[in-house]
Amino acid sequence: MNIIRPLRKSDREDVLEIARHTWEGHDYIPYIFDSWLEDKDSHPVGVEYNDHIIALANLRVIDDGRTGWMEALRVHPNHRGKGLATALTQYVVRLAENIPVYCIRYTTSVGNETSLHLAEAVGMKRKFDLAVHWQENPAEISWRVSSFLLHEVSANEVYQDLINAKLIPFNILVHDWKAFDVTPKGLNKIGLTARFWVRKHTGSLASFSLGFARDASSGLQWSFTIYASDATEFLNHLSHHVEMAFQSGCTSIFMAFEPDYVETLHNLDWVRLEENEDDEWALTLLERML
Repeated sequence: MNIIRPLRKSDREDVLEIARHTWEGHDYIPYIFDSWLEDKDSHPVGVEYNDHIIALANLRVIDDGRTGWMEALRVHPNHRGKGLATALTQYVVRLAENIPVYCIRYTTSVGNETSLHLAEAVGMKRKFDLAVHWQENPAEISWRVSSFLLHEVSANEVYQDLINAKLIPFNILVHDWKAFDVTPKGLNKIGLTARFWVRKHTGSLASFSLGFARDASSGLQWSFTIYASDATEFLNHLSHHVEMAFQSGCTSIFMAFEPDYVETLHNLDWVRLEENEDDEWALTLLERML
């Protein structure tokens, strides 16, 4: 009999076993599982079968308690096709309703039809899309541009500029496949791990980006998001983050950016495109008001 229950430290080996079968062993869960258990705003749950965890998910409360962030839905390959993902998703939605929060959100790949169907089944709708790109060996990228000088700013310094500039769709900021409302507390939360850069023109914000180095299975990865008013601004921030990845000794980069600049990125000689990257390599934010 399957039982859905909160995850415990003793479940760690089962969770790692599931992670080994996710993204060809490049799953991020091994790096954050312990932090889930220590975080009062995280609610990791799993499906137990024969004394082992065979599926899992986490609900993290963010945005001053307004949002239930759904993440890390995983099912062991030996137990797929049994409706466990649907059962876990429905359980997490009920958990969010009982906390309660005002809305639930998560991001997924636009090519992940299973995940999109699950979202639709619990009443979630697509809010907006961002393009993404992953590439190894940033140290091999010699390309740089320096059209404008970027300035590093704090969360408190950038908040009002972001609101005034309306650079961020729906004032929902995407950071490392997660989404946060643009609020002082949300920005400060992101600022615990990430750094912020801006470029102003005639006193107004023309572009904004954030980035940080994180542990990945192949080494350090520089993860960043760019919001820009035009292609020149986009390329300027991209160049900056390639340099940051090099200076930080990262072995890969992962970026999210507005779909308007996909062609701009793909026209760069150093960009290595994966098969079907236009279709598969984009994320979509899903949302439901509760």
